Amino acid sequence: MSRAKKAKETCMSNMYFVMEADGKITHEEKIMFMAACKSLGITEEEAEAHIERVVSNPESLLGQTTRPKGAEECLKHLFASVMMMYADGHMHPEELKWCQVYAAALGIPKDTVSAMIEVVKKSKGRD
Repeated sequence: MSRAKKAKETCMSNMYFVMEADGKITHEEKIMFMAACKSLGITEEEAEAHIERVVSNPESLLGQTTRPKGAEECLKHLFASVMMMYADGHMHPEELKWCQVYAAALGIPKDTVSAMIEVVKKSKGRD
């Protein structure tokens, strides 16, 4: 499997972990997940198959991070998780923790997560 594909799978896994971090997965989060996957070039079938792998054996994916090539791709992957955090209109502390851990794994400073959160809040009309 190519590095780019592994990086996309890492991104999907992290988005899933963010999605379920508050103990529930909402309809809005499912829609956001599929939209984010599509923006990464992942088909709906690939995304659903990945979710099945995550649900059946989440421990096998924890701690496995493949960084995408280049800073821009890293930021794009992190932003997908930050968007996921706000998909249901609320930011749960566990969701934030997942985003911060993912940012660190991608080599992105914590303050970038905070800046992304502000962008998402403004886009949703929550200053």
